[in-house]
Amino acid sequence: MKSKYIPIAFAFLGIAVLGQTETPTSPSPKTFETPGRVPTKMFIPADLMSGPLHSVGDFAENDWMNNTYFLYSGNDAWAVTTGIALRTRIREIYAIDKLREMSKTEEFTKAIANAGQQKIEGVVGIVTNPVGTVQNIPLGASRFFGRIGERLKYGRDEGQGSRLQNVSGVNKAKSALAAKLGVSPYSFNQELQKQLTLNARAMAMGGLVVKAATAAVGGPAGDVLMGLNVNQALQQTLVSSTPDDLRIMNHKKLFALGVTREDADEFLTHPWYTPWTATITVDALATIGVDPTAFLANACKALTEQDAIYFERLAQVLARYHTKKAKLRSLRTESKAVCALDANGTLVFPLSCDYAIWTERAAGRISEIAALAEGEGDIKGIAVWVDGKTSDRATQELKNRKIDLVTGVLDKG
Repeated sequence: MKSKYIPIAFAFLGIAVLGQTETPTSPSPKTFETPGRVPTKMFIPADLMSGPLHSVGDFAENDWMNNTYFLYSGNDAWAVTTGIALRTRIREIYAIDKLREMSKTEEFTKAIANAGQQKIEGVVGIVTNPVGTVQNIPLGASRFFGRIGERLKYGRDEGQGSRLQNVSGVNKAKSALAAKLGVSPYSFNQELQKQLTLNARAMAMGGLVVKAATAAVGGPAGDVLMGLNVNQALQQTLVSSTPDDLRIMNHKKLFALGVTREDADEFLTHPWYTPWTATITVDALATIGVDPTAFLANACKALTEQDAIYFERLAQVLARYHTKKAKLRSLRTESKAVCALDANGTLVFPLSCDYAIWTERAAGRISEIAALAEGEGDIKGIAVWVDGKTSDRATQELKNRKIDLVTGVLDKG
């Protein structure tokens, strides 16, 4: 597998509440924790550290919120930022290998012959890099440390919509096959897209039967869906629906929440939100049940696949708070960060990260957030809900400031 198929070195992807703006502080640097090397085993389970086709380096580099892991397969090596992305890349390595094996069988050869020479332009390249190479656009720290700047101009990627109208059978076969392999049919990994489409064409147009043994490494078939923190009903919807089906469903949900057509269209045609990512995000917002316009305005600033996944996770964190802690009455932006106000007056900041430590920038950011509860408005307290981990020092510092901190929130039932 060529290394160009997996985005490399998103080393400063700290798109997070602790780092969306930069506030100067004066304490001595000696009083803070220092970003650097951390043991991978603190964040990645042992069964994902190595396998027949891959291994993960013993140490990762932490940038004070996210970790960059080092993934190896054969002669290839990748630097992959965030544990979520690492899990995805590992599944894709094994999926590509399985798909290549399938395409070498006698059954596949016969199926492709049966499929004939029908053209299905637009399917092989169903997911392409919609705004140029990832390396050429601002990432992480350069965009979200208080310098958001102008929104990137983009157009709709027709590859995910109208170009599929005449090949829905291939599209559905592709979704089903991807789910069996534990990967997304809308992955931005171009080699995976090529192999998925080739085998899906043989299935839909040539009668290829996929054996039950085809499944992702390290887990049962559909493992990718379980890792997305969605219920069984939504899992079935994701696998069985076309991109147009999902877009129509998402439009209806957003309209019901009070979102204008213009704002809904901007989000649902955004190039970095795949049909699955958009659907999972909208489902979480619908669970909360309040106008998500402020949330969507921030989400539409995504410039990378990782940005889109980040906002998907924020929506899920807020939905978890709404169902498990207290009802949310509004979604808003405070201090340039996505947040929500609950029925008790607590302002909740969701955060998606691997490992947040106590740095000078974090201290300034938290001081700014804590000050929001000191006015005479409707904010009575502050909570930070995190899907990852925080250091002992960061945990204590938030406690000292009377900020309610909960970590690993999406790992809990």
